[in-house]
Amino acid sequence: EVTLKVQNHSPLSKVLEVRDSLPEVMRIKKGANYILMELGPRRETMIEYTVECPLRGFYTIGPVAVRIQDTFGFFHREKELHVYDDFLVFPKTEDLKDAFVKSKVPKIFTGAVNIRQPGPGSEFYNLREYVPGDPMKSINWAAYARMGKVMVNERERDAVSDIILIIDSRAVSETGPVSRNSLVYGTRAAASLAQFFLSRRDSVGLVVYGDEIVSVDRDTGKKQLYVLLTKLAGAMARGNTPLQVVTNRIMPHINKGSPIIVLSCLEDDATIVNAIRDLRARDFDVTVLTPSSLEFEFDARRLDRTGYEVLKTERDILISELRGLGAFVMDWEPDMLLSTALAGARGF
Repeated sequence: EVTLKVQNHSPLSKVLEVRDSLPEVMRIKKGANYILMELGPRRETMIEYTVECPLRGFYTIGPVAVRIQDTFGFFHREKELHVYDDFLVFPKTEDLKDAFVKSKVPKIFTGAVNIRQPGPGSEFYNLREYVPGDPMKSINWAAYARMGKVMVNERERDAVSDIILIIDSRAVSETGPVSRNSLVYGTRAAASLAQFFLSRRDSVGLVVYGDEIVSVDRDTGKKQLYVLLTKLAGAMARGNTPLQVVTNRIMPHINKGSPIIVLSCLEDDATIVNAIRDLRARDFDVTVLTPSSLEFEFDARRLDRTGYEVLKTERDILISELRGLGAFVMDWEPDMLLSTALAGARGF
């Protein structure tokens, strides 16, 4: 919501035209950024409107153009007032019920996410026979009455995972329409995943690579979500840093077995297979969500059917090779929900 206050300090009425400047990508959802009116002496008025921005990023509203007419409408004076308001638009997010991703070697903190291993926790895991030292409160008396021997409940171990999100922001990631390309989908997915993992008290880190490698160290909480969303909002498509350069830099600093989610179009990078192979060789749980610029270009009729089929075959071969390395890979189609893509990648 934008509010602009206009004041007339003169003892005379003034006929005013006022227009607030907006970035081209913004749409006015309610109200107007323009007013033409007669403003009485020493009076004030408000211009109020609501804008909607479909694209993430940093934006500025302003300057304000003012035109003042004389009483008879014969002459006017124009002036541009350097009044600005800077703000940030975060990527759109999708509410996720599950991401189907859990660490193999989580850090233990009560009250976080359950993993399929027995230990201190809150959710039922299994029944087993009583052994000396088991607490009395763990005994399942109903099972004892049914089976004739003392049984205890095992709980599913609670844990906190380290999650690493890797976002491809190379120049090729912006191939396609401005609102439908790999970078748009990648940043939205990363924002949604960060929100989901942090809400379940995981520790989330971020790596964005394009002309340089920008990273946010792992942390938890609402402050971390704000930091991650800010980095994603400012991600620009440029450069051509190979994925293997990224993985070589981050691997020494990530706990073994941590889930790594790569969001990339998988194009114009000869190191992709080696990078994923290196991650899998070190037992990282790797998920690759790949929005294809081929789909965006074909839908926009910038790519003919023959060219599309040839490039699609090459892409399918690459995806099969990555799956053969043990990575979970999903060819993310433009109209597919993130939750559906995640479930498909993880085999659910």
